[in-house]
Amino acid sequence: MKLGLTFAPDGQIQGEGIDDIAPFILIGFLDVETNQACWTKSYIGMHKVEYRGLYDGRSICGEWTIVQSGGFWIWPSALEESERLLLELEQPTEVPADAV
Repeated sequence: MKLGLTFAPDGQIQGEGIDDIAPFILIGFLDVETNQACWTKSYIGMHKVEYRGLYDGRSICGEWTIVQSGGFWIWPSALEESERLLLELEQPTEVPADAV
């Protein structure tokens, strides 16, 4: 899924994106006091999906609901890159014997 989100200072969330079903728009709210987020993902000319989750300072994870439900986890693409770089930095490096 590709998703662009905008978080306003008053807690409003707006966005748009596309996934394997169709393009969609997203409207919701993030409560900065409780870190709880909720929004509606509306597929253009189709159905809607309700989302409720918790912001942990880096990502939002929670549950989506239509008739059935399931889990979700979203994070900024920059987080994915920084995590990859961090993992690369944490990997042990071999020191040549003649360098000791």
